[in-house]
Amino acid sequence: MPDQWYAVAVMPKAILFAAAAMLTLPGPAFALCSYRGELYAQTTLDQEYDDAPFVVRARVLSASDWQRAEERGTVYQLEVVQYFKGSLPQTFLFSTERNSGGFYLDRGTKPDIGGEYLLFLTHGSRTTSTPAQGARAFAINYSCGQSRRWDEISRQDRTRLADLSGRS
Repeated sequence: MPDQWYAVAVMPKAILFAAAAMLTLPGPAFALCSYRGELYAQTTLDQEYDDAPFVVRARVLSASDWQRAEERGTVYQLEVVQYFKGSLPQTFLFSTERNSGGFYLDRGTKPDIGGEYLLFLTHGSRTTSTPAQGARAFAINYSCGQSRRWDEISRQDRTRLADLSGRS
């Protein structure tokens, strides 16, 4: 009888306690792609063009990795090939963290030096982990959005971009 009592009265409570404890453990910190509060939203070219203060076609000139505490990232030096919206210097810095919310200008595991990208940019946010050179860097508007390699931009999207930049 005592064994049955233990199985009926104590075990379910112990399992519940263990499950509750596991649910309250802190999870790993990482960024997510969120657009206006929606995770992994499918944005349009028009939406991102309207949202981003800067839209350019840019070429990767160089890259340098940084690491602070538990965060790491890359600062890229870029050269504007074509302006669509906003005014950026001819060469500028772009910074991204190496996490699930990052946007990398890489081919495989190496920086895509010489690669050209359509970028929807915003002013970067400086945090305590951002390196000094990243303080002046721009950031991607939405890393799961319309920014991508230039050679992946369809003829239709290139025409739409030209139309959008003509109205700005």
